[in-house]
Amino acid sequence: MNLRTPMLLALTALLTACTQIDTGNVGVERTLGKVSPDALPPGVYFTLFKTVDEFSAKEVSFQLNDMTPKSRDNLTMKDVDIDIYFKVNPGAIPGLYTKYQGDVVRHKDVVSSGGTKDLVIAYSRVSREARESVYKAVAQLDATTMHTKRTELSELVRAGLQKELDANDKGAFVVTAVNVRNLLTDPAIEAAIRQRAETDQAIEKKRKEVELAKAEAERLIVEAEGQAKANQILSASLTPALKEIKLAELQRDTALAIASKQGNTVLLGHGAQPLVSVGK
Repeated sequence: MNLRTPMLLALTALLTACTQIDTGNVGVERTLGKVSPDALPPGVYFTLFKTVDEFSAKEVSFQLNDMTPKSRDNLTMKDVDIDIYFKVNPGAIPGLYTKYQGDVVRHKDVVSSGGTKDLVIAYSRVSREARESVYKAVAQLDATTMHTKRTELSELVRAGLQKELDANDKGAFVVTAVNVRNLLTDPAIEAAIRQRAETDQAIEKKRKEVELAKAEAERLIVEAEGQAKANQILSASLTPALKEIKLAELQRDTALAIASKQGNTVLLGHGAQPLVSVGK
């Protein structure tokens, strides 16, 4: 019985001196305060004489809430909420730990729900740069049309944040996605948005009316030009002799119309012009 107790105590000590790194995470080894430059892959490690911290190499997210940036047209947004998704290059984590040793948090401490116990490196820096990127991105868009450009705003924030992170730690961070969760403008801006929409509709209606009027005018011009050309062709085809014949036919038809009425007499003269005498 006396032998069992020391053995159990020794086994317990050995078990408590082990650390497991889960899939998707990496370990950072510290011995007497010195950080190993190599990231430890998933597995179980004996830590009696050293410390192994487990950092997330998976995609993690955090929220930026209640921001009030100014738009390009110098209007202050009422509330902007954005989700940031990023991950850290596993091989870069030991170096980042040395550089940002005081900037380490547990994921569950920086999200409202669904967080893990995994450590996240340089969270304060990433979140600070993300907030700056949001303000810069919003400043590139007009408040009156921003609600129709959520995709463009997301990409502006993602690209801006990636650029800033690469400036000091090239290739260490990857911003995987940005989601614009909430985008509220001031009530006065909302009224301006509605007014602009109504104005745009009125302009579009007038534009269509102008296009219809232009099309009708063009039709009338083409029709008039066709008629003028037809008259020109007809006039050019009438020779002097043909004109005399047409005139004689017209006078003949007129005379016959008069003669067809009872009591009328039509006399034809010997000259070039017919003589019409009407008597009762």
